Amino acid sequence: MTNSKNGDILIEAAPQRLESVYKEIFTDEALQFLAQLVSQFDPEVDQLLQNRVKRKLLIQEGKWTPEFCNHSESLEWTIDALPERLRNRKLDLGDVSPANTVHFTDCLYANVQGIQVDFDDGHCPTWRNTVQGLFNVTRAVHGKLQGAPANVQAYPLLMLRPRALNMIEHHCIVNGKEVIGPLFDFAMLMYHNAREMANLGIGPYLYLSKIEDPTETKLWNKIFTWTENQLSLPKGTIKACVLIENILAAYCMEDILHSIRDHAIGLNCGIWDYSASIIAKFGWKSEFLLPDRNKYVNMGQPFLRKYMRLLINICHKRGALATGGMAAKILPRGKEKSVLTDEDIIESVKMAKSVEIDTGIDGFMIYDLRMVDAINDLWDSKLHCENQLNILPNINRITADSLLQIPQGGVTIEGLNNNITVALLFIYHWLTGSGVFFLNGSVEDSATAEISRSQLWQWIRMGAALEDRENTIVTRMLVYQMMDKIISAAYRAWCITPADRKRLLSAKYMLLDIISSRHYIEYITTHLNDSHKFRTLHNKNDGLMAKL
Repeated sequence: MTNSKNGDILIEAAPQRLESVYKEIFTDEALQFLAQLVSQFDPEVDQLLQNRVKRKLLIQEGKWTPEFCNHSESLEWTIDALPERLRNRKLDLGDVSPANTVHFTDCLYANVQGIQVDFDDGHCPTWRNTVQGLFNVTRAVHGKLQGAPANVQAYPLLMLRPRALNMIEHHCIVNGKEVIGPLFDFAMLMYHNAREMANLGIGPYLYLSKIEDPTETKLWNKIFTWTENQLSLPKGTIKACVLIENILAAYCMEDILHSIRDHAIGLNCGIWDYSASIIAKFGWKSEFLLPDRNKYVNMGQPFLRKYMRLLINICHKRGALATGGMAAKILPRGKEKSVLTDEDIIESVKMAKSVEIDTGIDGFMIYDLRMVDAINDLWDSKLHCENQLNILPNINRITADSLLQIPQGGVTIEGLNNNITVALLFIYHWLTGSGVFFLNGSVEDSATAEISRSQLWQWIRMGAALEDRENTIVTRMLVYQMMDKIISAAYRAWCITPADRKRLLSAKYMLLDIISSRHYIEYITTHLNDSHKFRTLHNKNDGLMAKL
């Protein structure tokens, strides 16, 4: 590691061939800003993480009951007025890792309202990726990214998504402690870009991931205010959309929004992280056995439909926007063959998203740039104004218990195979340095890996019965055997080189650890990011000084 002139901070040396990029990002002034921000807020972050552990223990001791707890519900309030460009949030491109320079640059030309510039779900936080991603965002904001449109204000809004609070940046130490990932990302992005974005009227705007409780958004609100003071930005310049992707957050959505009202855009609801969080918090109880997700779990299910209706109602009542998750389907690429035509695939996305629009959602995300025109046509046919703030879904029959009404259904061999494949290949691609991959006409990221491995853990733990195999239950041995078949097929089809095969075998044993763990591992990304295998592999590849 190299010292900055500020003795309180140590930062890893530059990845190979990124020396000039590194120097542009990690200036002494930027590192000093990072050190100040971390010194100011790190104790409070530690307290929040301890509170998460305490909540988990309360649940395990049976002392938590589902009930809505929103002290702001009876108060008269709205969020601060949204800037003009934030009032129309119909379509974002999701999972856009800025480290993928070609894809990130292509997205800047898209006819969408925003780009989820993702350091979280769609990003693999190798040191190389993190340095490259920060550089690409900074170059883009300052109009210097090669190949990008000349007019920065013509870009879709860059909706910056720092890592969530569960992630650590292992390559940076402040005051003797490794830095929490989101503080690292946020500090670097704000120091280099906040003033320029504010001057151009394009931000800074953010997505906040994996929030559990209003105290967490309250801290983010403090961080935003501190940053605005430090960088001489007008109060309320920084705006954020909070992702409600944890079941505990669903019970205090209104207080979450209230805690960040000076800096709020709205709330976002997704399906897979949210469903996985139910397994994370309650999955060791038989009544929370979640059936085959491909067959029985969709936004039409009552527990998810009610969560979305509640989120929309709370947002619109308070003048905030309610956005939905990402359509993961993609059109065939290159020489890929599909049983469905492009029109069929697009139509299936439009049908699913039409239901959300009809419920009152103000926007959602897609991944595939080639679907932009068709989805814009869908919005044009459905809505002739900026948003649906006038829609207030009826929530009279939504009880606290109804958010935990698990759908009926069983486990299928196809669903089991799909979950194994997604989880296995996600770990494999993380070991290659990629946060997303493509499988069977969909983009897969940490959210789909999270639900896949969660279901595998739960089905093994519960001995879930297969509905299409008589007298067969899910066991570790069955999963092991199916995984070996998947790996054998991969060896024949695409996993050819010794390095790739070694990586796939490593992914197999890492996944077996995760799904066999006596205690549920809270986040797959934390587990991988902290693993010796992942860190040594990428340090070795990058020739870094620290062979961790």
